[in-house]
Amino acid sequence: MCARYLGFVLLIWFAGVTHAQNENVCRAPVLDEGYYVPEKETYFLKEELTYACDSGRKPVVEGWWATSRCEDGNWVHKPQCIDQNACLPPTISHGKYDKAEDGWYKEQDSILVQCDDGYECKGNSSPSCRSGTWSPLPVCERRRDSCSEPPKISHAVIIHQYKEVFSEGSEVQYECEEGYTRKGNNIIICEHGQWTAGPTCNESSADQGPPASDTDVQPEGGDRRESGAGSGKQPEGSQSSRSS
Repeated sequence: MCARYLGFVLLIWFAGVTHAQNENVCRAPVLDEGYYVPEKETYFLKEELTYACDSGRKPVVEGWWATSRCEDGNWVHKPQCIDQNACLPPTISHGKYDKAEDGWYKEQDSILVQCDDGYECKGNSSPSCRSGTWSPLPVCERRRDSCSEPPKISHAVIIHQYKEVFSEGSEVQYECEEGYTRKGNNIIICEHGQWTAGPTCNESSADQGPPASDTDVQPEGGDRRESGAGSGKQPEGSQSSRSS
């Protein structure tokens, strides 16, 4: 009975291992107008293949040949041969544009470049694909009225995603570390390339008592006395009587 049970457990374990291995392997890619080596039906995790394309075509990455790697059942990148006059996505520092669904652009396709906050476009902001290359790409240059990263303040953090450059009019907010009290404005603004003055974070005093209540009166002379009901002081004009 024990042997049958153990055999059943091993069968389930082996099936699970086999299933996990099958999820990690990659099937041979379908590559039109190209070829690759080594040619196999399946490829193991992290295994690589190299491919090239027929005349008039090129890989979907830079170069006349390319390498793809099997990652969790998928090829990274997917082997693909495209027209030699097509263009690959350009790299524009501090700029962005709409990505093509296929990962590449046909001849005569154009893109609209937008620079990041704090940068301005120099040159043609709408380059087009011509014979496999882009017409002169624009450059995103930092604006003169932009600000660098906000100043570091001891015992404080900034409630804003980190950036190297902030555009004119940008605002960031500081928050003090627990146990520290803010003094000054917690929001600073980028104005003409400079940040406005920020706060300071001072250690909170642990021996500070509660704020004075309305019943505590500090008369001139420095002696404190209590006023109001329960103070024991009788209003002027009143008489106190004691029963015998």
